[in-house]
Amino acid sequence: MGIAVFRNGKISFNRSGSSYNGEKDMGSLKNWTVFDADANKLILSTYGDLVERSGTLYNTWAPARGAINKQTDYAVGPGLIFRSQPDWETLGWTKERGRDWGKEFQKIVDSYYRHLGFYQKQGFLFRTGLYGGDSLLMFERKNGELTDLIETQNNQIDWEYSETGYTLGIKHDSLLRRSGIRKIDGTTLLFKDANDDQNVIQFYIKELARQLRGFPLVYSIINLARNDDTLNDAVMQRAVMESILIGTAKTDNTDIGRQLRNMAAQNKANKSGGVASFFKKEARATDLGSGNILNINPGEEFTFNDMKTPSNNYAPFKEVTLGYVGMATGTPPEVIKSMYSTSFTAHKGALNDFVKSFMYKRSIMGSNVCDIVNAEILKDAVMQGFIDAPGFLSGNWRVKQAYLRGMYLGPIPGHINPLVEVKADELAVKNTFKLRSDVARMNGNEYDNFQSEWAAEQDEFTNSAQNYAEKVAKQEKLEVIEDD
Repeated sequence: MGIAVFRNGKISFNRSGSSYNGEKDMGSLKNWTVFDADANKLILSTYGDLVERSGTLYNTWAPARGAINKQTDYAVGPGLIFRSQPDWETLGWTKERGRDWGKEFQKIVDSYYRHLGFYQKQGFLFRTGLYGGDSLLMFERKNGELTDLIETQNNQIDWEYSETGYTLGIKHDSLLRRSGIRKIDGTTLLFKDANDDQNVIQFYIKELARQLRGFPLVYSIINLARNDDTLNDAVMQRAVMESILIGTAKTDNTDIGRQLRNMAAQNKANKSGGVASFFKKEARATDLGSGNILNINPGEEFTFNDMKTPSNNYAPFKEVTLGYVGMATGTPPEVIKSMYSTSFTAHKGALNDFVKSFMYKRSIMGSNVCDIVNAEILKDAVMQGFIDAPGFLSGNWRVKQAYLRGMYLGPIPGHINPLVEVKADELAVKNTFKLRSDVARMNGNEYDNFQSEWAAEQDEFTNSAQNYAEKVAKQEKLEVIEDD
């Protein structure tokens, strides 16, 4: 297909198009296999294999398991904690009323999370999503009340079903807006039913526009893992050969092999309490035991092999492999290995990169899963009379968002050098480069609640210290009187 180029008022034409399609020389990319750029067509016929192979990597290859587990541990850990921050202005409240309502709501959310086991299920859901591309959270209700949250793998979706209105088992409209899933039993389960109740949540990390299914975190390193496995097999085969071949002999008369067989047979007989005999099963080289001496004639030589496997290139190859794993998964090699450099700068740089990766995924977990769960919790709590939320059930999306606004606190990376990093935060706040709330958030605290609790504790501490000082002074006076 020819390509026309308009430049400086002139039109040039290239019949082959080779100058404009990335080729250095005509035909250099002729045998390069390419795939459709569409996020869904790319995996349309191979999604099942992709998920299964990625699952195999997680279960059998340490770097893949390490990358997925580290992402989960840092992003979610034992579960995200919700801190309610209702939009009191939109609700027409005072700030104090909004703070009080928020404290009450986050207590209710915490009780629901514990009752439904959602703190632990967040980790299962997140890890399964990275492991298999996407995961599902189903809602169970009895008599209209929320009774359970059921986390499950994406094997409930019929990924091969791509009829009209469905792609990879996902029901959607002409603009690829998702509305439900096609289950393996042949039925369709909508995300929301006619009563606006949530039936199921599909959790996945969306990377490309209009992407309907998630890509497993380690899908891009499947070929890399195969190459690593091939290398390990080759190294192991060579190591076995080197261990079997004891050495080489230069001799005219001495029968080294006969000596070794006799030694092995005698040692085997000693172990079994029998008599060495060549009429019995021949002894193996592994039965040689220790302390054997070979007798060779003058002028003859026997050289024992020096095992050279693995070679000096083995460790660098592994480091390069882990580097590629880190680039593909957004998990630095140091984090995957849990082995860090003694350099503060190198350690902090790796951690900073990782923070950007897992915080992004944490935000997706919060907005695409926890926010929806909280909406169902508030609906259930209002209907059961646990909390009052005027206008929440009216269907006004602004009011609904005003009630549900908040943030999620998860595990924090911690300090590498506490003195240096805390001093840096203090200096940044002092010079208005950071807010106190920014520092509190990075340390796993919600600033408004934390500030009020800190103030209360400080008052309690001050009063306790003052009372203690008064008691000490009073006791000292009594002791002086008694001495007199």
